[in-house]
Amino acid sequence: MASFTNGERREATEKDLKAPWGGYKDGRKFRCGMCGHKFIFGDGWRWLYTNDLKGSGGNPLICDSCFTTKEDTRRRWIIKCEEWKDIKESFWNFF
Repeated sequence: MASFTNGERREATEKDLKAPWGGYKDGRKFRCGMCGHKFIFGDGWRWLYTNDLKGSGGNPLICDSCFTTKEDTRRRWIIKCEEWKDIKESFWNFF
């Protein structure tokens, strides 16, 4: 079986649901990076490589609902990361 890092669509398995994601060992962070959907058994998902994009926040997992094309999803990921950066900076500047 090919590694999940190949970016191809996969279906969530019991093993995926219990695997360590995002620094947690119990699968609780097995979620879509775009919408936050918590994957359940059988959900379609893929790993999206974005570390080569300036301003990107890691390599997200993407659900079927949020994935369009690789190029469009990567573009929308950058926008999401920029929005989060703006929120974070505004929040910390508030204090």
